[in-house]
Amino acid sequence: MKRYLILEDGTVFPGDAFGATTNTTGVLTIYTGATGYQEAITNYAFTGQILAFAYPQQGATGINRDDYEAIGSAIKGVVIGENYDLKTHWHAQMTLNEFLIEQRIPGLMNVDTRRLYRHIAKFGNMKASIMDTHDEHAHDQIKALVVANNQVNQVSTKQPYPSPNIGKNVVVIDLGLKNTLLRELSKRQCNVTVVPYDTPSSVINTLAPDGILISNGPGKPEALVKTIDTVKAIQNRYPIFAIGLGFAVVALANKVAVKTRPFARHRINLAVQEKITQDTNIVSQNSVFYLSDEEPLGDLLGTYVAVNTNDVLGFRHRYLPIYAINFDPEAAPGPKDGLHFFDDFLELMEANIARRKREF
Repeated sequence: MKRYLILEDGTVFPGDAFGATTNTTGVLTIYTGATGYQEAITNYAFTGQILAFAYPQQGATGINRDDYEAIGSAIKGVVIGENYDLKTHWHAQMTLNEFLIEQRIPGLMNVDTRRLYRHIAKFGNMKASIMDTHDEHAHDQIKALVVANNQVNQVSTKQPYPSPNIGKNVVVIDLGLKNTLLRELSKRQCNVTVVPYDTPSSVINTLAPDGILISNGPGKPEALVKTIDTVKAIQNRYPIFAIGLGFAVVALANKVAVKTRPFARHRINLAVQEKITQDTNIVSQNSVFYLSDEEPLGDLLGTYVAVNTNDVLGFRHRYLPIYAINFDPEAAPGPKDGLHFFDDFLELMEANIARRKREF
């Protein structure tokens, strides 16, 4: 069945239907990774977005039981070139097409994704629809879409829950948590409590954490007023490690301006460099935010920059045990270069515990 991807600027990309056959409207996002479609589709950082895969062939490995980053998916649609629609992964339970039908997510295949990528790279991210026709009504529907600033409230946990272990007590503020992040904390024996994004500092204090981790997630950081207020209240008490959207929240809590790229970077091959040692990591990134090295960072000190653009993608606080990165250290998908950041977090907590013991 012939269907169409209609962009906000009126550009139309024809294709063939797969997945659910409903109409959908969302913000079009280009994902450039050659692998990892299951992890991307179930990553809450893509909430409310139509996810277009630049790599031309998708679906060969199916959907397996191990690579979910969330229980379901919060995306609005999937756009691909060629759909292999196989189940070659040895744990595969269903094909990509079957998964999209189950999740009621419409898909569009046989799209010229190379042309689509070049268009978005030139004109920036924009709203789009997947529909049966491309008449005036379709364009009106795109114009009528109001993108919510606070999308975290759709995906953050509603109630606190534990992920028990025998090590450091870590509170994870859930802005759109990935399962792999919890797995990495579990490997390091962290005793985790996951809390909603709007949890006040008084509740966090009762949990007596050794450290706070603020996850990645969707939407605009300035909409997370309660999270920003919580960070302001707790950052003098606990070590903090922030990722992605959490990176932007901590920056705003410290009165540092957060910049937004018109063309979002969603990839698994980003080169970032540590400013002092010049060490380079290849990492996965799903974020549009960055800090500018040409503007004052106040009490924050830039630690990692993107090699190609010199955007500040990592910082630490000059006086407090706080550091943040604007890429995914847990990968999933992508290279594992960033896993050492979890070990750095443990060292930060241990140093803070030792300091408190000396003070008493």
